Amino acid sequence: MLKTLNQALQVLNLFTRETPVWSAREIADHLDLNQITVYRILETFVNNQFLTKNNKTKQYQIDASLARFGHLSFERYNVAAIVQPILYHLMKQSGESVYLTKQTDLHAVTIDAFEPENKVSFAVPLNQSMPLYAGASYWSILAFLNPADIQEVLNTPFDELLDPQALTAEQLEEQLAHVRKHGWCVSQELVTPEVTAIAAPVFSAQQVIGSLTIAKPIYRTQESDIQPLGELVRSKAQQISVELTKHGQSFDYYSFFKENMTKID
Repeated sequence: MLKTLNQALQVLNLFTRETPVWSAREIADHLDLNQITVYRILETFVNNQFLTKNNKTKQYQIDASLARFGHLSFERYNVAAIVQPILYHLMKQSGESVYLTKQTDLHAVTIDAFEPENKVSFAVPLNQSMPLYAGASYWSILAFLNPADIQEVLNTPFDELLDPQALTAEQLEEQLAHVRKHGWCVSQELVTPEVTAIAAPVFSAQQVIGSLTIAKPIYRTQESDIQPLGELVRSKAQQISVELTKHGQSFDYYSFFKENMTKID
């Protein structure tokens, strides 16, 4: 029974936006399953209105009944709906660009951004992977990884910095200690020219999963600005962490939900 159920779920998972229509033979070949077994699974889904069948072409596609489950899932797991209002309010409070970063092993990617209008800004590409030595957004994550992972990053040549000599392993260790003590850190011009980055870690269930960053042009940054912005970004990162933990969420499907909802204006 469990084997058949697993096969049925494998079949259902083939129906995607990129490949919305399948025949029994195509599925059997793709999954290396018996065609009769696949046909029975498909007809069971048709009888329960999960799939619809074109009797002329003998092809199957998703039926509207699955929209009920999609709607419930979207409401329950829409992590972007939880986080984006906080990003928006941080942008409004700081008057600066705000970025959300997700950890991926010993790298991280920027997965969302809010930028103020009518101010000089700079392009930080979304979904670009960067190593965890590459500035405040990444140090905020690295500081809370296990010692072996931290040491691996410390031993890595800092080749992706604008100037690989601008940061030493000892300086990076000092920054990690600052994050652990104060809950935020700051870097300048390590990866993006003429930019100050002030960042804080984001957690879910006490596990670091990313970071929140305020990015401010250096020419608009006074020394006296940094600590208040650090405390502000820390408080917003903590707010996100509380909400994620309460809802049992992470950033795994953030990009999917972000792409399928209306962004806050």
